[in-house]
Amino acid sequence: ALESGYCDGLFHYTITKNSSRIGDFSCLIGMLKLQRAIGFHLVQSYIPTGLIVAISWVSFWIDRRAVPARVSLSFTTLLTLSTQGNGIRYALPPVSYAKAIDYFYGVCMLFIFGVLLEFALVNSFMRRANKYSHMADKLRSNGYSCSPVIGEFDSDYDEGLRNNGNVYYGKLKNPKNGENGTPKLNPAHFMYEAIRYSRKALAVDQMSRIAFPLTFSIFNAFYWLYYLNRPDSDAFISA
Repeated sequence: ALESGYCDGLFHYTITKNSSRIGDFSCLIGMLKLQRAIGFHLVQSYIPTGLIVAISWVSFWIDRRAVPARVSLSFTTLLTLSTQGNGIRYALPPVSYAKAIDYFYGVCMLFIFGVLLEFALVNSFMRRANKYSHMADKLRSNGYSCSPVIGEFDSDYDEGLRNNGNVYYGKLKNPKNGENGTPKLNPAHFMYEAIRYSRKALAVDQMSRIAFPLTFSIFNAFYWLYYLNRPDSDAFISA
């Protein structure tokens, strides 16, 4: 019967009860150490994909009222990333498991979708701001008086609202002129709401300018630390 320590323990067969051995023989062992050269994939896959994600962040600095520009940039980067992903899949042999580049590409796609969701939130705030601004203009055109809206203006949008009525600088607060502090049909109240939602949209953009690059940098740090320090697998061939 064959012993478990035969051939230095590197044989690949199953020991059964009815096994026999003719005699001693030598064992030839070959060890192949495979290591992928990542320089090609860095230039062809990783760097272009990361740059596409970074380009999508430009929309955070585009005027929040410029809806066509932000939509065009977001969808262009999404389509470009999809094309890049198809090229990556065609360049690599098909396998039954997820590769390292697949995880990187999937996270990049999530970041692009995050940019689209951020734009949807900003656009929602700006639509409400425009609605209240139009309501204030309609009330003024119908002869309603406009009491001052007290506030600090931090954008061209707020300055445009200030030029439409009597607005002064100071601490932003909701003007109330009804009984028990309830607002009546006062254009100043709607102007206040327009400014408030405009500032919410600006705050989302300002936070995204920091959150998206920081999160992507943290992901890259963990990704490369894991895969660059991952132990290499050795392939054994025995005969």
